Formats: sequence, C-alpha cells, structure tokens
Amino acid sequence: MPGIPPAPTHEQFERIAKAIDSDATVVSTRKLSGGISCRMDVLEYETPIVGDVKVITRQYWEYENPANDNRLWTEPTALKALTANNVLAPTVIVDFPIASEILGRPSVVISYLDGGPNLTPESPDDWSIQLANAIADVHAVPITPELNTKLESAYSSIERWMNAPEPPQQFAKHALGTELWHAMREIWPTIDTSPRKLLHGDYWPGNTVWNGETLLAIVDWEEPVIGDPMMDVGYFLSDAAYFGIDIEETFLNAYVLASSTPITNLLFWKMAAAARAMPDVGPWAQGYAELSIRTMTADEIRRAHHDFTKSLLR
Repeated sequence: MPGIPPAPTHEQFERIAKAIDSDATVVSTRKLSGGISCRMDVLEYETPIVGDVKVITRQYWEYENPANDNRLWTEPTALKALTANNVLAPTVIVDFPIASEILGRPSVVISYLDGGPNLTPESPDDWSIQLANAIADVHAVPITPELNTKLESAYSSIERWMNAPEPPQQFAKHALGTELWHAMREIWPTIDTSPRKLLHGDYWPGNTVWNGETLLAIVDWEEPVIGDPMMDVGYFLSDAAYFGIDIEETFLNAYVLASSTPITNLLFWKMAAAARAMPDVGPWAQGYAELSIRTMTADEIRRAHHDFTKSLLR
C-alpha cells in the first residue's frame, strides 16, 4: 500500500545514531506496536561516555499530495514549545530536515518513554485527574509567534461544516449525521471563537504513555491546533464515553481547578468530537487492536459512537 513507511535499514539507523552522537553505534532496533498514522521504531545505541540510550524514530505515512502535509513542522514545533514549558511530552532529538533526509520520507526522532497506554486504571478517578492536569498544562503554554504561524486554527474545519449550505458528506452518510449537523448549526452562533490556546487536537487515552499508574507524557502531536481548550476536553470525554469509563465529573472538576478555566460550550464540542468520527468509526477498532489497549469490534465501536451521539441530541 503506497504511503506505508518501510522498516529503516541498519545503515539508516546508524546514520540516525551518529546524527545524535558521532561516537554512537547501534545496539538494537525494534518496531513499536501501534503507530496508526506513522511507523515507530525504537533505536537503542551506545556511546563510550553516556552508555546505552534509546530514542524513537517516527516515519509518517505519506500523503497522496505532499503539499498538504504540515506534520513536519507542526509536531516538532509543538513538542519544542511543550519542552520549554516543562509539559509532559516527548522531546525532539533529531528534527525533521535531518531525520527525513536520512530515512527518505517525512520523519522525526523523539525521546523514548519507558511505558505504554493505560486504559484499565486501578483508580479511574486518579487516572482522570492526572489526565486533566496534563492537558491543562498544555493549554497554559504561551502562544509564541512560531506557534501562531505554524499551527492551524481549530475553528477552520468547524466553520466549513457550519457554513456549508447542506450537511457535508461525512454527516450525510451517517444515520444521525444530518440531525447532528442541524443541532450544531443551532448552537454555532453562540460559540465564542476568540480563545487561542495550544491544543493537542487528538486527545484521547491512547495518546498517553504511563508507567504503571503514573502518567509520563501526552504523545502523538501530529495534529496540534490553536483554539478553545474545550475542544480537547470534549474530545477526551467523548472517547472515554465510547469505552465506558465514567470519569466526566472528576475530570471536569480537576481541569477547572488546574486551569482556572470555566467549562463552557461542552455540548457543542462533544458534538464536534462525534462528527469528527463520522461517517464510520468502525476502523478505530483496528487501531485499538494494534495498540493492544482495547478490545472492541468494529460493530461495537459503531454502536458506542451511535449511542453517544444520540445522547447529545436529546
């Protein structure tokens, strides 16, 4: 299938290691599970002074039209801003110009995190509080001129939906899509589009890394945008609802406490989250299986999404 990243060669891994440290030699490599939108490999190398070090190579699936691919600057730009503000996120080790030249496709190298997703927390309340605090820290990052220039507005796609003369195809092809579109259009004139905060853009539990019950980082920064923090909050709560973890009240209370930001327009942003998954959320089941974090068939995730969407329309 065109666009699927190949495994890097040993020579490419060696070049990556030496781009980090000229004295480095490769110890081992292995493919990471998951990587729904990219291929990730763990590269372990050693140097005489530092010893063993692990990093992650991220090779993005190539777009049919490379001109539409802005991930090469959005992810590194967001990660650098997060690192500068001590937010739980990976750090950029080899930026995209060098990594892409070595690997022969859109790529970046980031720090290795010794953990994985946690969708079966021992304490759902503590789990949700950590996640609320972490995303509140993201939203507190100052919007620098670079972020402002390189990241898109979170409102752009919403405006296209709401200004369309009829339900866009992704709505029209879903059983509840047209009803959802009309409901969103009724609310849209009341939505404040002035907030300009750094957003993850795809904040769900699968995009986090844990060591046991301790959150290590928010990962997969391919879609950062600038907009209303409630977009991230609504997206997270929507996904949690799909797989039945009832943590909304705890999450919202923790988020308000951490961010001093009131919860506004949450219904609309949950609707937007449901719309993003249309017309067919079924393929998410494959992603869950690849990440080894959730067991849901395509029909089960479709039913969960349908029921959640229906609850928003009551």
